[in-house]
Amino acid sequence: MQHQGVGIAGRISKPGRRFRIPLSCESCRARKLKCNREKPCQNCIVRGEQTTCAYKSSTHGTPASCRQDKHVDPMRQRIDHLEDLVKGLIAQRQTPPDTISSQGLSELRSESASPSNLVLAGTTLIDGAHSVYKATDDWQDVLQEVNELKRLWDETQEASETQQPRLSNTVDGTSLLFGQVQRADLPDILSSLPPKPEVDRLIQWFFDRNKFPLSIPPILHEPTFMREYTKHWEDPSQTSIIWVGLLFSILGITMLALQFSTPPGFEGMSESQFHLYRLRTAQCLLMGDIAKCLPYTVETLRFNATAELNRKDDNSRGLWIMTGVIVRAAVNMGYHRDPSHMPSLSILEAEYRRRVWLSVANMDEVASFLAGFPRMVPAVNADTKEPHNLHDWELTEAPTTLPPSRPLSDTTPVTYLIAKSRLFRGLGSVVDLINSPRPGPYSSVLDVDEYLHKAYRNLPPEMRVDPRKTEPGSFRNQLEYSNLQLMCLYHHGLITLHRRNIPKDRNNAPGNISRSRCIHSALALIDYQRLLLPFWYTFSQTRQMLARAAMILLLELESRRRGPDTDNEISTDSLLDAFENSVALWNEAKDSCEEAHKVHQTLDSLLFGLKKPYSEAASFETVPPLDIDLFDLSNDQDVDWASWDEYFQGDWPEQ
Repeated sequence: MQHQGVGIAGRISKPGRRFRIPLSCESCRARKLKCNREKPCQNCIVRGEQTTCAYKSSTHGTPASCRQDKHVDPMRQRIDHLEDLVKGLIAQRQTPPDTISSQGLSELRSESASPSNLVLAGTTLIDGAHSVYKATDDWQDVLQEVNELKRLWDETQEASETQQPRLSNTVDGTSLLFGQVQRADLPDILSSLPPKPEVDRLIQWFFDRNKFPLSIPPILHEPTFMREYTKHWEDPSQTSIIWVGLLFSILGITMLALQFSTPPGFEGMSESQFHLYRLRTAQCLLMGDIAKCLPYTVETLRFNATAELNRKDDNSRGLWIMTGVIVRAAVNMGYHRDPSHMPSLSILEAEYRRRVWLSVANMDEVASFLAGFPRMVPAVNADTKEPHNLHDWELTEAPTTLPPSRPLSDTTPVTYLIAKSRLFRGLGSVVDLINSPRPGPYSSVLDVDEYLHKAYRNLPPEMRVDPRKTEPGSFRNQLEYSNLQLMCLYHHGLITLHRRNIPKDRNNAPGNISRSRCIHSALALIDYQRLLLPFWYTFSQTRQMLARAAMILLLELESRRRGPDTDNEISTDSLLDAFENSVALWNEAKDSCEEAHKVHQTLDSLLFGLKKPYSEAASFETVPPLDIDLFDLSNDQDVDWASWDEYFQGDWPEQ
């Protein structure tokens, strides 16, 4: 191990390397742009970053070989120490512990558990500034050593211009997790905050659940946050860097919300501010180190994921990877264990920890569903209970008892979080099933189908949207938008569950259940499509969902004209009318973005092929098959679903 450390240092400190002073400014070099080498350069002027346009000078040009030797010994020492620590932990595993030596652990004992049981099951240590989950073996010390090793490695990397990877002043998806974001000092980060009156208005809007257009998990206790907010402005330099990241994550969400609604006084705010605040959030998370278990780490990561989820472009894979990190960060801080095991927590703190964990689990479910990959939370074996359905005024600063949970018919700020979590578990079961390496019996599909139906039936009536009683653009608040999204996800989930089980043989009675489910959900989605303004088509998730619904109808119509079945619960004319209505709605939205235009062109050409035979009253047997490149509508009706999904994901060269 020591030999490896010497090898690393030796490769970094190659003798005789020629040090070249870069001519482009730091910002252009990070963005890989051509710099005109003026002060400030043209690129920085365009971005409004004149004051940050800086160049490396000869005073910073000390050759790397002259500056790195001092890091070799500390690096080797850290590696040696890490090796000894690992050996010590291995030795500890061979002999069961007789006592508990962790400081403060006695405060965390539950009435029904002995000290040895607590060690075997893992515990969450809370000291007021940290929340750390300790498993059977205390690997937290190893983690801290690895972080220290990484810090020294970063210093070594920064000493060599030629060895340092190019960092970016933008943050996209998971880039913050892999150190690809340009680090910044706290003064630089704080300088990006708008004036306090402007921030005040944004924060007030964020906490106004009746007017804020995005669904935000209720994981912050507003009075507590506002008290910390006031303290921050008194002396920003004393604020925790993670709390600053939390503030920027909130500001980023408010900038994103301006795409949906622009209240009076918020005009002139641009998308560039949204990207700036996301960058600052990422920089704060890097500086604070998400492995250090500082307060608000998980909340900041969760809000950052909310912003990623509501972006227009398709970032489902990146969101899924990021969510995996959030789950691990939450487990690292013990959120997966119910706070009843932690008597040092107040009732208020315990209840909000339950909300945080449920919101993390929800993100895991929906991110996995959208990406089509397995979930992580089921493998955690969490025992955190569902939070109570309570109004904010029922959770005071220091409640003596937790009020009983209200029924979901009594709408509170946490009602939507609880209701959608039950539905999202069904969506998570869908992706688990379709990712199984060995497909189970058809009964397993029906089991998941029944779970989704039960979750849907148990939704409060006021959370359902009747498209026949709703006019396009008539949504009055965030909750109504969220309810529409929930209905669409439900039907999207049923189609995803059943579409691969549509039988080739129309006389296959069990398999026709899947055909019926897909057709009904496709028709429901097209009904909801009527309520969507063209703006919604700019979102990749919307395009994929609606295109998939149209595809289901197309398959059924083609199947019927090849081999008509007189025992259809929905007439062929009704299906054709629905498909035609969908294409007409795509036509209205085709100018919203290039991707919507492409989808409309594809569906319109398919509609032309469908309508012509019907208008000529041709027999099904004499109608030639549709000419479609993405799938083969032969008599076997084999569909390349992967190609179809990829085609409508919007990942085209012009993006």
